[in-house]
Amino acid sequence: MFLLGLFVLVPIVLSFASVVSHIVFHYSSLGYVTNGEAAITEIIAFGVFWALNRFYLKTRVSWWAKIDRNWLWGLALLIVLVGDATLNPQFTLTVGAIVWALVLGVVVAIFEEYVFRGLLVTTLRAHFGMSEFWTALWSGIVFGLAHTVNVLQSGNLLDTIAQIMQAVGLGFFLAALYLISNNLWLPIIGHAIIDSFDQLAFGTLSNAAGTSLLTGIIYAIVFLGLGVLIIKTHADLPKATPHQHVTQRSREKMDFNRKTNESASMKMAFYAILIPIAELIFGTLLSIPFHSKLVKVIIVDVVFFLGFLAAIWLFKDVLKRDWQTFKLHFWRGFFLDIGAVVITYLLLPAVRMGLNLFIHTSSAAGGLDVLSVQTAGLALVASLTTLMAPFTEEIVFRHAWFYQWRNRGIVTWLMLILSSILFGLFHWNNFNGDVTQMIPYMVVGAWFGLIYYWSKNIWQNILTHFLFDFLQVLAALFVLVMTLLHAAG
Repeated sequence: MFLLGLFVLVPIVLSFASVVSHIVFHYSSLGYVTNGEAAITEIIAFGVFWALNRFYLKTRVSWWAKIDRNWLWGLALLIVLVGDATLNPQFTLTVGAIVWALVLGVVVAIFEEYVFRGLLVTTLRAHFGMSEFWTALWSGIVFGLAHTVNVLQSGNLLDTIAQIMQAVGLGFFLAALYLISNNLWLPIIGHAIIDSFDQLAFGTLSNAAGTSLLTGIIYAIVFLGLGVLIIKTHADLPKATPHQHVTQRSREKMDFNRKTNESASMKMAFYAILIPIAELIFGTLLSIPFHSKLVKVIIVDVVFFLGFLAAIWLFKDVLKRDWQTFKLHFWRGFFLDIGAVVITYLLLPAVRMGLNLFIHTSSAAGGLDVLSVQTAGLALVASLTTLMAPFTEEIVFRHAWFYQWRNRGIVTWLMLILSSILFGLFHWNNFNGDVTQMIPYMVVGAWFGLIYYWSKNIWQNILTHFLFDFLQVLAALFVLVMTLLHAAG
């Protein structure tokens, strides 16, 4: 899930960087600068990952090291220049074009090599103890798959497949270079030369030009072979040990097989279930006398906030205890949670399609219609409940009504089923009481329960749920920003 999490995080960060860059260029006098927006996007994205590593991941990326004659392997990248030169290039050799080609080539190379070689390769070696071959292979695969989003830009599936194959081969080769040289600048320079050449030759770094299925296959085969040769001829590479940069205390904290002696409390479960019931009842009743949509939304937000505080207070000991464990490997858990969110978003439509085979289910009860008639600001205020729900719902439905009943045989799994059903029913207002539409959320509740059961840490669940719900807040924020931009324009 770490690999999947990184695969998902890269396009999210790039999308964020692209929006910021677009806003900057839209409101400044820089709009005429060709390719400037793309360059700033890559710089912002690099800054995000650098800050992520600097303050949290703390992965030791090796930028400088004596490379001796290992740099000669990089000459093999000339194969790409020769191959791309056969794809009908249209060189633009003005001073401006050359400068921008170099700038784009360098910033793209720094960002991608830092993420896919610097962070990914180092993490796979240091924390997962992978061999040189598997480390380089996973680096190439994730790097290749990260290019799948380019199909949205070019609309050409075959060219995208060709680019993915090329990226897998080159990613494997560049990872091998990084492993033998311990110098990130070696793959950066090679990568930058290729991208600068393609920018000059085709005027773009997308797969809309300068890509063919034949060259993609050739590059994949050649550079996979060269990468294997590099690894085989450098058998003296230091062997990786799982968690070699993790302290003994951290290893103990990350033991998912640890036993707990916490007893179940029916009283606490009863108190906990009162929270969502009160939210549903009082959130509805207290807003009835008011006609203003904004007032109604604020009342619901306040009611959910009080429920959030009550849940935190009732189970503060559990939250504090598990946080001491979770914070020691926060970003590993974060990447795992991104993978879990992806599975959740695949699970929801799969369950809905399965239900449609047996029963007719209508669409969500006016969810999109509500957003269409509300102002963007009102939608953003209404979405604030989704920031509190992960805490309240995971405490109530996953901890109080499932996890505290673990190690009790059949009772454990009966409580998983019961808590999942209750979780689905809690979304009553979302679907105007249509129980059939709540079934997918019951399945998601069971999935979240299994995450808690396997991880033994409630923060793993809270963060998964938070990331899942946070997309709604981002959507509301995006609508608000676009509305403001439209009004300003």
